[in-house]
Amino acid sequence: MSSYSTQNRAPYPSEQPFATASTRRSPGMSHAGSDYEGKRAAQLSLAYGVLGMFLFWFVFGPLAISSANKAERMGEPAAGGRLLGWVAIILGALSILLIIGWVLFFAAAFSSAFPSGMSV
Repeated sequence: MSSYSTQNRAPYPSEQPFATASTRRSPGMSHAGSDYEGKRAAQLSLAYGVLGMFLFWFVFGPLAISSANKAERMGEPAAGGRLLGWVAIILGALSILLIIGWVLFFAAAFSSAFPSGMSV
């Protein structure tokens, strides 16, 4: 053995005993348990909100709000996902009302354009 092994020094990490599972974490897994789930729910609420703006607002809007509520229960802020979910629902409902309005408008316009005795 060399003289280095007899000196007073801190042991290298490879010489230290194994740490317990609760103290050993890899850099990518710094959040454990509900912290990770809360962040995931917040990210999902934002993704659902964006999808709800463009596709299937009646599905993704409520999913965004539900995921935002779940994230907030776990202590993560998710106001963006909740806001986008509500905006998607409101814009979707307004688009349905606009389509119904246009159908009624054209039905009234075509029904008054032809007298009741004539057929098309």
